[in-house]
Amino acid sequence: MKIFFLCITFLIFYKTSKGQGIYVPLQSPTMHIIDRMEIKQGKLGDPLQFNTTTQSYKRENIVHYIDSLKVDSIDLSEQDKFNLTYLQADNFEFTNSANTKTKGLWGTGIYKQKGAFGNIDVPDFKILINPIVYLRAGYDTELGETTILNTRGAEIRGTLGKRVGFYTMIADEIQTLTTWDRQYYAEYEVMPGQTFVHRENYPTLNYWLASGYLSVTASKYLDFQFGHGRNFLGNGYRSLMLSDFAPDNLFLRMNTRIWKINYTNIWGELHNYVPYVNRNLSKRHYYAATHASVNVTKKLNIGLFQTIVFQRDSGHSINGFDPQYLNPIIFYLLIEMSVNSPDKVILGGDFKYNFAKYFSIYGQGMISELVVSELTNNRGWWGNKLAYQLGIKYIDVLNINNLDLQLEINEASPYMYTSFDAKNAYASFNQNMAHPIGANFREYISIVKYQPTNKLFLSTRFIYNTYGADTNDSNWGKNIQLSYNNRVREYGNVLGQGVKTNLLIVDFMASYMFWHNMFIDLQLTYRDIQSATGQFDSNTIHPSIGIRMNINARQCNY
Repeated sequence: MKIFFLCITFLIFYKTSKGQGIYVPLQSPTMHIIDRMEIKQGKLGDPLQFNTTTQSYKRENIVHYIDSLKVDSIDLSEQDKFNLTYLQADNFEFTNSANTKTKGLWGTGIYKQKGAFGNIDVPDFKILINPIVYLRAGYDTELGETTILNTRGAEIRGTLGKRVGFYTMIADEIQTLTTWDRQYYAEYEVMPGQTFVHRENYPTLNYWLASGYLSVTASKYLDFQFGHGRNFLGNGYRSLMLSDFAPDNLFLRMNTRIWKINYTNIWGELHNYVPYVNRNLSKRHYYAATHASVNVTKKLNIGLFQTIVFQRDSGHSINGFDPQYLNPIIFYLLIEMSVNSPDKVILGGDFKYNFAKYFSIYGQGMISELVVSELTNNRGWWGNKLAYQLGIKYIDVLNINNLDLQLEINEASPYMYTSFDAKNAYASFNQNMAHPIGANFREYISIVKYQPTNKLFLSTRFIYNTYGADTNDSNWGKNIQLSYNNRVREYGNVLGQGVKTNLLIVDFMASYMFWHNMFIDLQLTYRDIQSATGQFDSNTIHPSIGIRMNINARQCNY
């Protein structure tokens, strides 16, 4: 990994143009607002400003985008106008708008800007700090127990000069596990989204949340991001390319934006899970991913994706990260073939099409392995490993302001993402880097969002997933961390094979923002699992109430 540090050191001292690279956190409300504005405008955003597929929104570019909107020509509701004001306040360091300022809390320097508890703005240096608080209490009917979530921490972001940005977040979290968390922990020995967790007080766990990165704008068209965090590629609720389900990982990201093209490279480090015993260092493996997209028209974007997962342990002549995959503009499969490596290659494509100023359709298609002759003879050969996503977003449904609907279907065939070597799994700390289920599933998702007033946000998520579970050490293709050499059969494989299991999740949330990025939440979650054998059956209702500051709401989605 020394090569990462060498790259960053070089970039910091490289003569560059203006522009800082501080990014909006994944799953931020900003992303839904930008989606709405893009659809309402009837055209895609300029790749020089942002690309919704790569989910990399620079705060400075968001302000530029807002300023460039021809508000008079767009049918904006009062809530839309409020949301644009919210974006200005959330990115106040890059705007001169008076809407971002306040008189300060109790006449002090606290919250002189709506978006910052405290900030410093002097020549060539900007820094702000915000507290992170999440207090939630609930009741799990299946367990018959009260659950708690207690998170306390802080986030810091800022800029150095005209081209360097930084971000860091750290928080201490205590959580009493819900039914679904305990089921996941029992199967994978980890907490979703976490790495090593001490379990002395199980089912109440205490652990740290931490992420941070340094970003450098190398030119008008090129910027780099290096640190610990998560990435997401796609326009859907799920991603079959790269999602933010797994925990933060060490990564180097290069974004190239020019003309109608957005080109993203990500190199990252993954960890093979080992139990927390005597501080044993987990073995590492790596991935290199490339996503290239182009705005073919003002309404249509098409992209191509490739990723390769690899590891070089003591059994190979090259240890650690293979520098051949640092090449940002080469087809990784050709490298894998040229060196006769055992690496795992996944290829795919995606699209998004906005139309009628109300709709956006999107999709992904992925290939882990494909033999056309086996596909056409329809014998269910295990090696044809495919996945796809198709979805639609409909804003202002039936001309009701800020009532938005999203429908999505995801499907992955048995053994998708798997390798003959379990160490090459597209996973980190036993958590999948793409879809949380893994493979061998079909999923239907419906999401309704409604903003009836400026500060009240209502949302409902329906997730229905049918998958084939494994029993007695069998491998029917759901668990991507198992070697496909241990598959049950060569032919006759079908979607959902194994123990047929149906998962239903219904999640309703009402959030009221009483101050910038500070919410009171009422949440009700229903989760039901029905399996053919009955051994995986589960049914729970989880009502909860919470308050949170500068952090996204937690939801049951796996």
